[in-house]
Formats: sequence, structure tokens, C-alpha cells
Amino acid sequence: MNKLIFILGSALSLCLAALPAQADEAALARAIIEANAAGTETPRVSVLDPKIDLDGAYRVQQVVVDDMLAGGDSVAGYKAGLTGKLARWWFGIDKPVFGVVPASGLRKTGAVIGQPKGRHMLLETEIAFVAGARIDKPVADIAALKPLMRGVVPVIEAPAGGFPESQARKLTVTDIVANNVSAHLLIVGAEQPVEGLNLTTLPGVLTLDGEVVSKGAGADAMGDPWAAALWLVNVAIGQGRVIEPGHFLSTGVIGKRVESAPGRYLAEFGKLGTIEFTIE
Repeated sequence: MNKLIFILGSALSLCLAALPAQADEAALARAIIEANAAGTETPRVSVLDPKIDLDGAYRVQQVVVDDMLAGGDSVAGYKAGLTGKLARWWFGIDKPVFGVVPASGLRKTGAVIGQPKGRHMLLETEIAFVAGARIDKPVADIAALKPLMRGVVPVIEAPAGGFPESQARKLTVTDIVANNVSAHLLIVGAEQPVEGLNLTTLPGVLTLDGEVVSKGAGADAMGDPWAAALWLVNVAIGQGRVIEPGHFLSTGVIGKRVESAPGRYLAEFGKLGTIEFTIE
């Protein structure tokens, strides 16, 4: 019961982010949308509006995502970002962040990918769940979540943001959230049933031209990918969104984030299979 109360309370507090954007927040969103379309530097909401808080950043994100949908794209799922303790410490937060995965960013194993114009692309080895049922209400715990998942897939998430590394002012969590957590590409491997897999010990090893560039295990994602998925589902519901059958729930990086570089990549996930892709 206490767990359910905690989840419902967290979801209720996040409902604030689903409120209509204020005029200044809409202007911030428009600046981000135009910069992303042009491949120019992504505006930092923390600089343009130093008083903006996390709820405000999520309202900006909502406008950015709504613009994407109005342009003919669709929602392929949701992503958890900053799931590692070190990343959260760096940004001074106690919970991950939430973003929307665009269907236009889906790729299959074997994909050949180019570097996005004016964007700093990273690579993250992750585990994602595939929803098997429509979810429009908070989920109490992992036991209640498991029957709602159809399968699990290995993924490479490739966020791409236009925040220059040379800028002196530290990037903030509000900057990241407002820009939809830099959601860009999601390379998806073969789906498998969720039964019989110990996801906490599942390896995730990424190599570039045969050299290991990242190595970790499922437990890197909030201690358990199932815990990350539960958090992600309830935040999505709290944002006023709905999990539809077939949506991907990407649970956070295994190992470390890797700077994208040209070459041939192989991601190995033990029993979950492999993903191959090339960056030109």
C-alpha cells in the first residue's frame, strides 16, 4: 500500500508538467523547435529563463513534442535518461528524466547512420521493454507491470543535442528536459519474451571496430531495468500520456555513454542477442 501511495503521489506531482504552457514557455519551445530544425545551437532554457523549474521544463518539452506530432511524426515509446547515480549527482537531481521517442527515429539492426547536422550525438547501450497492453493508469509495482509487457529488446539509444561543449555555463537538467532529453534515434534488436531472463545481470558490451568502448550490466539502469520501466510508465501517465501496445520503454544506459564516431559497431547483450550498425 505504501508503495502504491508513493507512486500515485509521484505521478500526481508530475501531472503539473502536463498543464498548458505559459506564453513564455511556448516561446522557449519555439526557439528549441526552430534551432533543431535548422541544426543550430539549441537554446538553453536555464539561460533564457533562470527561474524555470523542472515542471516548467516538462511543459516546454510537451510543446516541442506536440509540434513533432503536428508535423506528422508519432510516438514510438518513452525513454528514461540520467538513470545512473553518477549522472544524477552531476546534475543535482534524485530521479531520472523522461523523454518521448519519435517513430521517425526508429532503426533496425544493420542500420547505416550519419552524424546529424549541428548535433552532438552519443550512443547508449540499453534494454527496452515492449508494451503488450494499453496503460493509462499508474502501475503499483513490478509484479503488476510484468503482465503488461509483451517482450524485451536490446536497443542502442542515440541522443543528439545541440548544446556546445565549449559553453562555460554548466548544462542543467531543465535544459535537457526541455529539449526532450535530446531524443533522436533508437536502434532496435530482435524482440524476445520477458520470461526466463535475469535482466539485472544481463551484459551490455559495445565495440567499435572490434575495440570495447562500453561495458556494463542491466543493473546499471536504476538497479534493475524493471524498476526503471516502472518509473518510466508512471511518469508517462503522470504527464498525461498513454502507453500503447507496441510502444518501447527504454530504461537507461548500461555501461557508459559513448561519443559517436565513424566505424562499425557491435552491441552484445548475452541471451538478449546483438545489434550491429555503422556510423558514416
